[in-house]
Amino acid sequence: MDAASATGLLSGLIALFSLFLFKPFAHRVGLLDHPDHRKTHSGAIPLVGGLSVFTGLFAAWLIAMPFSGGYGIFLMCSLLLVLLGAIDDARDIPAKFRLWAQVTLGAFLVYGSGIWLDSFGNLLGFGSIPLGWLGPLVTIAAIIGATNAFNMIDGIDGLAGSLSTVTLLSLAILFLASPGFTAEAALSVGIVAALIPYLLVNMRVPPFRQKIFMGDAGSMFIGFSVVWLLVNGTQEGEAAFRPVTALWIIAVPLIDMVAIMVRRARKGQSVMVPDREHLHHIFLRAGFTDRQALMVITVVALLCAGVGLVGEWLQVPEWIMFAGFLAVFACYDWMLSHAWRVLVLFRRQAVQ
Repeated sequence: MDAASATGLLSGLIALFSLFLFKPFAHRVGLLDHPDHRKTHSGAIPLVGGLSVFTGLFAAWLIAMPFSGGYGIFLMCSLLLVLLGAIDDARDIPAKFRLWAQVTLGAFLVYGSGIWLDSFGNLLGFGSIPLGWLGPLVTIAAIIGATNAFNMIDGIDGLAGSLSTVTLLSLAILFLASPGFTAEAALSVGIVAALIPYLLVNMRVPPFRQKIFMGDAGSMFIGFSVVWLLVNGTQEGEAAFRPVTALWIIAVPLIDMVAIMVRRARKGQSVMVPDREHLHHIFLRAGFTDRQALMVITVVALLCAGVGLVGEWLQVPEWIMFAGFLAVFACYDWMLSHAWRVLVLFRRQAVQ
């Protein structure tokens, strides 16, 4: 059994066991999600999905994988981030404190591992865009961005888990097809395997009846892990894929986050204050059910990831891939501004 298969099998089994272990613990320590003006579920739901995902991956890594190549520092930073997320889930940490903690952990990971983005690739068609001394700072910013992108998208049952699975499976495909990326492939497969028990329980697939949520601990860990994998996979000279491919692989969470932050800034609002203006909220207000919104958004994510994978395999010029991504973002921003008209029309077509 290869490293990725062994890590995945162990991670999935341990994550499943952890779910049953953590659920009663959540009620004792108040690690519960209560409905409010932004949340429409009923009752107090345990926020232990993310803890089970991290526990499964962490324990599997201890058993099957080495800590070299910066992975020891990555797992230590991930552990601290998950603990921060769990405390936030239970006690609501102020947004500014959470942000600075993410900056600190991102900086520790980047400078401690010595691994950061060294180039944006040939995005403009005039040659590679080196980052030089800006590389570590850009990487820290990317860590914060992805960490919050997956956190923000976690709004309806199955969405964060499904989008995370799309991204991580795409990364696993790229790493497995590239020699020398054993650890990256194992990490991608391991997190996907740990997500499966969470998704089954979160969506109450029989025999599971009691729902759980991922919580900030899980969504932040996934975003943190995705950036680590993207940075490791796009290093010049030994890359598994080009930087522009990464944009397509995480297109939906990234575009949703950036568009929402731009919209809040235009209104003079704080970009860190949560609201109900995300893509899944708009779908729900337009009359879609949770499952319908989940299906549509996940299909869009699959299509975007598919564009990235095909573009990478066919070696489509990076500037063309980047121009396409900007076009998708522009379309999304326009549709967000005309959301009601677009979604009502879309729903009518779906019904027909």
